[in-house]
Amino acid sequence: MTRPRYSCDKIKAVVDEINTGLPLKDVSQKYGVSTRTLYRWRAKLADKNKPTTDRLRSLQIENRRLKSKFAELILDYTSLRAALIDQGTKEC
Repeated sequence: MTRPRYSCDKIKAVVDEINTGLPLKDVSQKYGVSTRTLYRWRAKLADKNKPTTDRLRSLQIENRRLKSKFAELILDYTSLRAALIDQGTKEC
């Protein structure tokens, strides 16, 4: 398998050049890649955009909140069960 010609940082820099308004043809000639490759790089970086990370962050926060709620419920359950067991043995 061949090694990628451009690193992720270099690809981001090239896409930033495209986003500043330089013509795609000029950028492709400057870096020696096809315009199709530039479109693919731009699409790949657009997929890794902020809404996805924001959604992931909100899901992580929700997961932490639910885990703490679950831990509280487990503690309540064990303490109530222990109290019921203690009550039951004293009456018998």
